[in-house]
Amino acid sequence: MVRVAVTQQEPLWFDLAGAVDKTCRLVEEAASNGAQLIAFPEVWITGYPMWIWTRPIDAEMATLYIKNSLSYDSPEMQKICDAAKQGNIAVVLGFSENDGNSLYIAQCIISATGTILMKRRKLKPTHMERTVFGDAGGKSLFNVIDVDGVGKVGALSCWEHAQPLLKYHTMSLREQIHVAAWPPLYPHEGVETHFAMSAEGCQTLSQAFAIESGTFVLHCTSMLTSKGIEAMKTSDSPLFSTTGGGYSAIFGPDGRRLSTPIPPDQEGIVYGDLPMDLILTVRHFVDAVGHYSRPELLWLGVDGREKPHVRMVENEKVEAEKEV
Repeated sequence: MVRVAVTQQEPLWFDLAGAVDKTCRLVEEAASNGAQLIAFPEVWITGYPMWIWTRPIDAEMATLYIKNSLSYDSPEMQKICDAAKQGNIAVVLGFSENDGNSLYIAQCIISATGTILMKRRKLKPTHMERTVFGDAGGKSLFNVIDVDGVGKVGALSCWEHAQPLLKYHTMSLREQIHVAAWPPLYPHEGVETHFAMSAEGCQTLSQAFAIESGTFVLHCTSMLTSKGIEAMKTSDSPLFSTTGGGYSAIFGPDGRRLSTPIPPDQEGIVYGDLPMDLILTVRHFVDAVGHYSRPELLWLGVDGREKPHVRMVENEKVEAEKEV
């Protein structure tokens, strides 16, 4: 058995220091309840930029968001790593990554010894998210890592679960526990709204991933109170204008729900004890990157190279040195 904790909490909006403190408290709480791994939602630090669905341009709010986003090389990240080490618990963290004041929808996996094992960015921000966040590079494809005492753990963000090729590549890395990170989600409101953006639609994507991959899926959402609505100024928005949004859950490798829901307007932590042998049982029937595949007929091509912004072509470099 592997004991996991899936958070359903409200972020500390535009408050990096407060968000880190709350993260560390939740890590400590999960560890005290015997969890070996804790999962956080999409851009948990410092909250999903909900204003983009109402106002794609809000320079003041975007500036504040940049200033409160998290960098890897920072005392704030070190504090989270120290909390993981102190609690002897692995952490899958979702956050707005500040890299030279450019932002990315990021996830990392921190070991129970406080070491960052995996770093990734959402390959393609969704729709209005592109007004805030940049794209990922090839390294972000390698999103599964062996976590000591837990197993092979991987992660994707939000509608990356609607990307068949990306999902298949993740499966090919032989993941066992998958963190599906989401923002606050809301029930489907009828035929005029986009079902795949609803709580039911996004849950369907996470459950489908569990079935397709034969992994345990930690479906992790944040939630929203009036504080968030006020902070993001979304009271008149068609999205993120009502409280709630929490739909965190744990799904088994056959798609069944293994956890009891927390009310969507309440904070909490969903715990689960994962019978890891169930993966073997399920994959005995369907292993999409093993015996239930036909790679001689269908295969995936991958370019995992990272493309830096400045690249010196070797021949040009040699000629330039000769001229000098």
